Amino acid sequence: MLSPLAAHAGDREDGNLSPDFEGQVAYFGNYTGKTSVTADQRRRDQGPCPYQDQRCYQQVVGGGVKVVLSFDGEHVTGFYYSVGGFEGPNGLREGTLIGRRTQVGCELYEADGTMWQATTCGSKGFQGQIVSVRGIPKQSEVSFSTVGMFVRDTGWITKLGEEEARRDRRINWLTQKLDGPGAPESRFRAAIELDGYSRHFRGIDMGRVSEPVQTGKRKKNREWYLDSSYTRMDGSTGNIRGVIYNDRLRCLSWDDEACGPIHPPAEFPKPRLDDDGGWLSRSPAPIVPGNEPPRPAPRPRGNGGGNGDRY
Repeated sequence: MLSPLAAHAGDREDGNLSPDFEGQVAYFGNYTGKTSVTADQRRRDQGPCPYQDQRCYQQVVGGGVKVVLSFDGEHVTGFYYSVGGFEGPNGLREGTLIGRRTQVGCELYEADGTMWQATTCGSKGFQGQIVSVRGIPKQSEVSFSTVGMFVRDTGWITKLGEEEARRDRRINWLTQKLDGPGAPESRFRAAIELDGYSRHFRGIDMGRVSEPVQTGKRKKNREWYLDSSYTRMDGSTGNIRGVIYNDRLRCLSWDDEACGPIHPPAEFPKPRLDDDGGWLSRSPAPIVPGNEPPRPAPRPRGNGGGNGDRY
């Protein structure tokens, strides 16, 4: 669950992003083509515009470009930044993009209506044409070709939040069941599941816990016991005992541990984003790939070892 984000759904073999992909992709490549601007954007050192439509100063443009797109399923937003070549009124400089994914790529728009029509819009590349809507001061006939340099899949963070919310609801329900009416056997199983969350943040799979077996006679003001076995992740078997007093759980014992109360649940781990090495920033500075930090491993309570797999 805590593996690097770049290795998730956004990095499929064919380069296509899954339909529900959430995350960012940084691209780097080049653009080339022709642009023209209206006469009112001409430089002072240039003469009058010779064309009736006042469209002048056509130039061949080209250079490097960095594009960062943020995907939320069908919706796409992002920005581009020219990192070389001509950056005057005719060339690319920087801008914001917004649009949608299509069956063949993406259609993204700038604020002035200029469209970036991409036939490739995935984890491995972003390629297509820049086409201007009629009537705007700058007209472009530019093609761009980039490759994917960094993928950050953040959809799993949403899933983690949903899982944490489900876990909290389950813990609240188990707490109420433990203190509410019902047979001692049902409260014992609720106690096992509830205390399991203190041993590992995901708790214990109750399908691996046997039905409780009674030891001793049920008498008022006298202790008796309920015992269950459970299968550990490594295939070995453990035992859980509950001490019952007047039909209420007095304490719970896992394996050879002392009998004790229900412990607070382990903290749900917070996701950490991997290092993007500067690819997702707006800076045109040289990009140096960063090393991904190690992922934190959840530490279980009890004597289950350091890998969190015992329970």
